[in-house]
Amino acid sequence: MNPSFEQTRKPVFSETDMAGIVHFASFFPYMEDCEHEFYRSLGLSVTNMCDEEGNSIAWPRVHASCNYKKPLHFEKPFIIKLEVVKISNKTIEYSFDFTSIDKQIIYANGSVIVVCVQFQDSGMESIEIPNNIIALLSKD
Repeated sequence: MNPSFEQTRKPVFSETDMAGIVHFASFFPYMEDCEHEFYRSLGLSVTNMCDEEGNSIAWPRVHASCNYKKPLHFEKPFIIKLEVVKISNKTIEYSFDFTSIDKQIIYANGSVIVVCVQFQDSGMESIEIPNNIIALLSKD
C-alpha cells in the first residue's frame, strides 16, 4: 500500500478569481502545503530534513501538473489527498486528488515529482534518497 495523507482546507478570498472560483495557480501551493503537512505527520520538516550523516537535503520540483475537473468555490471546504505513487533512487512522485468533503465531487487531480538533492559549493547535486527517509515512507 502506498503512503497517503489527507488534508482539509477552505479556499480564502485571495486564492480566487472575480467569480469566486479558486484560481488555477492556487492548486500548486495547495499541493506543496499538503506535502509539507505529510512530512510533518512523519515527524519531519522540509526546512531541516537530513540524511543519516546529518547532511541537509532538499526536494526541488522537476515536474508539476494539474488537471481541472470542476470549479472549486470560495469558502467551500475540500480535501486534498496526497499519495506516494513511486519512489525511485533519487525521486518521489506524488499524486493529489482534490475532492469535496463527501468525496462525491472531484475538483482536480495533480502530480508532482521531486528529486532529492544536497547543496554543494557548485550548487545542487541530486543524490540517492537516504535510507531513513525511505524507511519512513515504507511504513504501513
